[in-house]
Amino acid sequence: MPRLGEVLGGLLTDVLRARLATDALSAQALEAYREDPVLASFSVPRVAVADMTVRLRFLVTGVEVPEPPRPDRVRAGRAWNAVVREQVLPRLSTNHPDAGLEEVVRLLQDAVRRSPIGVGERELDRAVDGDIAPLVDSALVQVAEQVDGLSPAARGRLARIRWEEEVHRELALRAGPFAERVRQWAAAEQALRSRVEVEVSADRLQEWPAETLQQIELTVALADIEEFVDLATRTEP
Repeated sequence: MPRLGEVLGGLLTDVLRARLATDALSAQALEAYREDPVLASFSVPRVAVADMTVRLRFLVTGVEVPEPPRPDRVRAGRAWNAVVREQVLPRLSTNHPDAGLEEVVRLLQDAVRRSPIGVGERELDRAVDGDIAPLVDSALVQVAEQVDGLSPAARGRLARIRWEEEVHRELALRAGPFAERVRQWAAAEQALRSRVEVEVSADRLQEWPAETLQQIELTVALADIEEFVDLATRTEP
């Protein structure tokens, strides 16, 4: 049985082939019009379709949903480090504009860039399950290690604003949305690996009661299809 995605992909591909065929025919007509002194004064006919709607009736014959994948620690680690560097640490200076912490924050950002915050498997799993505390505590400990590597003057400036409390609060505020992103990545990967097998042949569909059939309506812009194909087939110079 074909998969639903294969059927829809085939429809879109055929739409694009039809567009290419009409463009080729228009190009041939252009040459003919140029060569004929009478036709030369007329516009060349061309089929123009901005968008198209396809209604497809089908019967679901099988569904295969794989087990949810484990969180991608490498991808999650990069994303979490970006959160720490670009969102959490800058709050130290923006919350205390008169403390002269801009340079200290920059040094901390550079330190985290050189030695990224580690994201353990246990901390990530707990965060995805809704418990962000281990992830937040681990990140705070690792930021503290980076602070220990700063000069005494820089550490003194941070101590005056009780930076640990502020960083902990900012980490906690952002850990929840971060964990939701990781859940969405896993759900998207699971969906991409899922299979929905369908029957779309008209003669076979007539054998089934109408209430067992499904219908999908798909509206596409030809410009979007062409852009997608261009990106998919483009090669690096």
